[in-house]
Parts: sequence; structure tokens; C-alpha cells
Amino acid sequence: MFMLHEHNLKIEQMDAYMKSKDFLDALDIGLLIKQSTKNNELAETQFTVNGEAISVVTKRDTRPQHISLIERLATNIDNFLLVSDYITPNAKKELKKRSINYVDSFGNAFLNLKATKVYIEKGDAKPVFNQYSKVFTQAGGQILFQLLQDPEKINETYRRLAEISEVSLGSVSKFINGLQDEGYIVQWNNDKKYQLVKREELLEKWIILVNEKILPAYKIGTFRFGSQRNLVIKENVQGFETRWGGEPGAASITNYLNPTVYSLFTNRSKKDLIKSLRLIPDSNGEITVYNLFWKQGSVNYNYDDVAVHPLLIYAELIYSGNERNVETAQILYNEYIAPKL
Repeated sequence: MFMLHEHNLKIEQMDAYMKSKDFLDALDIGLLIKQSTKNNELAETQFTVNGEAISVVTKRDTRPQHISLIERLATNIDNFLLVSDYITPNAKKELKKRSINYVDSFGNAFLNLKATKVYIEKGDAKPVFNQYSKVFTQAGGQILFQLLQDPEKINETYRRLAEISEVSLGSVSKFINGLQDEGYIVQWNNDKKYQLVKREELLEKWIILVNEKILPAYKIGTFRFGSQRNLVIKENVQGFETRWGGEPGAASITNYLNPTVYSLFTNRSKKDLIKSLRLIPDSNGEITVYNLFWKQGSVNYNYDDVAVHPLLIYAELIYSGNERNVETAQILYNEYIAPKL
């Protein structure tokens, strides 16, 4: 077993090296790249550029919410290099500002080494995700919210998945077919039951989906507190669900965060929010309110009285890129999310 693990590790190191070399060679600026026999346990591979040792970590997509975690790695690895298929324009600015070396598949690069200085910016490019994916759509993201909470739900009927995810039957059918086509579900036995695989990858992509596609579509508006800042919002009326997400949700679950930005999820109307919850519409308000994108009663809330599911809170905190939020997100991940992956 140990020999197999060691073999797989060497394959991963070689893959990371070849990817890095391909990206750097494509810059066509005469860099001399040689593989190194040295190892750093935090890096995926090591090699030299013009005789200078480099330690590499690879990613598919790099966005602003990833920067704080990347910066932590960079501070613990000498001559760190991020090799990413796609890096958003804002993420590139943040990496350069922090003097973190990077190269992407589109020929953008920043190398600030002792003997080698490179900065190439070719402008924006499209992400490497398959834009025709049947999985990574708004409807797919709503279904994934249910599956990442409880992977066993993959074997629910299409009708049940559609109901709890607030999507159409057709969307569920396309989504399941997409999971099969893209290798995210397998059948281990003959009883025709599916198993969700590559869950960590699904989670990473879902963070982007929920923040960039789902939340904008379900946004009710922005508000501010009235005369009193009330974080203890408990629904006592049957048929309604109102819960804190993001920073206040995390504060309620972990007691580790003092919220300054608020997100609230509800199936109440805007009129109800003003009348019953004493929230005041304000385009510059600190509270962003969203409609529920799940069926009321479909989410297990046995961990907290006023917060949404930790999965959604985690996604909001990670996406914010705020260091304290990311630390809090890690607490939520370790306790509530990782055991399901």
C-alpha cells in the first residue's frame, strides 16, 4: 500500500512539473527549466528556473477568494510559484501586489526571483470550465447544495430532488446526466445506486456557482437595521423561514467572528421584512437579503437556531477572501462539511 501511494505521488509530481514547464515554455522568453530532485512537502513539485529553485502549487481556477490561502502557502515556501489554468484579473492584481509568483495557461506571468524578473499581462481570458457543462449551472448549483449536505440524496427520485432544490424535473435530468458525463457519479454495485465522487472538487466549484449565479438571482435587496441591531431572528410563524448566512451565521455557530457584513435568507416578502423584522431598505445597507433557493424544511438545522446550513455560510466566507472569514470557514469545514465529503 505504501509503495502504491509513493508511486501515485511521483506521478502527481511529474504531472505538476510537466504542466508548469508547458506554461513557462509557452512564454517563449528563453527560460532554462530543469527538474529538481529536492522535495518540499507543501509543494507539488520543484524545479529550477535559470538555476534558481522553484516550488510549485497548481490550481484549476484562481479567484480573489483564494488569495488569502495562497498567501499563507507562499509565506511557508521559498520561491513559491502558483501555476493555474485560469486566474481572474482581480486575482492577478492581488497576487502581484503581494509579490506572489504566478503563471497561467493564457501566457500571463509574474516572476519576481533573484535572477529572473518577468511580468507579462495579455489581458482577460475565459475560465477553463466547460461553458456547456450540464452540472455547473444555476439549477445544478441548487441541486448540488442538497447533495453536498447529504451525498445520499443522489439516489432520491428526480421529482424529490426537483422539489427540494426548487428546480424543474428537466433540470434534474440534465444535471444527473452531466454528473455521469463529467465523472462525478459512479455505480459501485449492481443495485443501481449511485455514489457521488470528487466531492472536494464539486465543493470548490459550487462556491463559485452559489456566489456568482445563485445569490444574484435570488437577491431581494439591501437593508440596514432599524433602531436596534437584532441578530436573534427566530421565526415563530408557520410557513416562514428566516435565517442568517455569512458572517452573522458563522458568529452564531462558532462564536469566533464579530460580523460587519450581513446576509439573510428568507421566504418572507420585502414588505414583511420591513414590517415584521424592522429592516429599512438602503442601497448602501450592511444587510443583503436573499430568497431561499431550497424548499423550506429540506435542510437539517439541528446545529443552530438562527443560521442557515454551514455549507452556505462556508461558501460566503471563503468567497469574501477576508482572512478572519477564511479562518472561521475552516472551523466550519472541519466540523460540519469535511465529514460529508
